[in-house]
This record gives sequence, structure tokens and C-alpha cells, in this order.
Amino acid sequence: MTDPTGHEADDELFTDEEYEEYFGGEYEPLAPKSRRLPLGVKLLGYFVALAMGVGGLLTLGDALATTPDVREPLDIEQAAWDRVSESEYGWLVEDIVIRPILDPAIGAFVTNNPPDGIIHIDDRPWQLERLDELMDHEIGHLLDFALWEPFDDARKGGLGTEAWAECAAVVAGTRRVDPRDPGGEYHCFDDELDSYLATLAPITEVCARWGTLECREVEPPDVNR
Repeated sequence: MTDPTGHEADDELFTDEEYEEYFGGEYEPLAPKSRRLPLGVKLLGYFVALAMGVGGLLTLGDALATTPDVREPLDIEQAAWDRVSESEYGWLVEDIVIRPILDPAIGAFVTNNPPDGIIHIDDRPWQLERLDELMDHEIGHLLDFALWEPFDDARKGGLGTEAWAECAAVVAGTRRVDPRDPGGEYHCFDDELDSYLATLAPITEVCARWGTLECREVEPPDVNR
């Protein structure tokens, strides 16, 4: 079989684009054998190029996976209320305020001085999954405020404030138990989750101490680890 120039066609010859890429010049139809790339080497090059392409796609996928879902304050607020409506203790939330929070380590907060049931959320862009976890954490704080006075000795079954709220998010299904210490006070270990569940087990009624002062019957919490 011959090519249009009348020379014998050789599947191992470079294409125009390959020759220019490898040798920096235009393709020569009569290139000597020394400039021809063995089939095995060409295949290896193709696999490397493919791997680089796949790597690029994976990097793009990672970037897309971390792209915020909500950016505007109204969208953040609506997404937060959506999570409140799904929460067993969402009725403890009196209001949601989207506002700048200067400390970048704080995504949201509630106050217990006095408790008012208002969740303040930073106006940064949020992924919905992270925002849901954040809301369950803050609702966990509100549950704490509803059950005990700030200096009650029996408060939270002896758990730290943030550990209590993190375990609340575990029970709500938006967080997992920590298999090892992540550092800091934001954690929920197996024994802390046991304390959380044991503390809430005998409680049959929760009353908000703000807003309409509503009380509701509750069931003992359960969680699949």
C-alpha cells in the first residue's frame, strides 16, 4: 500500500502533529527510519497522554466537587431553613441571620447569654453538605440551651460544649464519629456519642426557653454507626 506521494505507507511514521511536537519542525514524508518511532514507544506515548488526560479530568472533578452550592445570602438562608425543616429539633430555631463573621474559623454561632434561638451564619459561599452539618451542629447547641441552664452541673452529661454539638450532628446523620483525635475541641468519639445518647435517653420533653416557650415530646435518639 502506498501513500499519495507514491512512497510505501508505514503505520509507524509520525503524523504531522506528532513530528512537529517531538522534533520541532514540519513533518517530512521521506523521513529516514531513524526518525520513525517504534510502535511500542508510540503506544507508550499514547498511554502517557491518556493518563495525563485522565489526571486532568480527575482534578477537574475534585474542583467541581468542592464548588460552593450557594453563594448569595438569600440562597444560604433558604438552604439553612430547608435543613431546619428536616431536623427533629428544628422548631428550636427562632431565626436565621446571614452576616459576615470576621473569624474565618467560625462558620456560625448561637448565643446563650441569654439564649434566643437565633443562628448566625457567615455569608461565605457554602456547599450544601457542609451547611447541613453546620446547621445540625448549631441546633445541637440550641438543644443544650433548652435543656439546661448555663451553669447546671448536669449539663450535657459532662460532655464539652463543642463535642455535644458535634455528636448532635452525628445523630442527625450529617457527620461521622471520629476514629482518631482530629485535634481541637470539635470532635465526637465513640465514647462521647455514647454519653450523648445516654444523656438524652431519659428525656421525654424539650422546652424552648425563648420565643413562644414551646414544649414538645421527644423520642430517645438513635444512630447507625
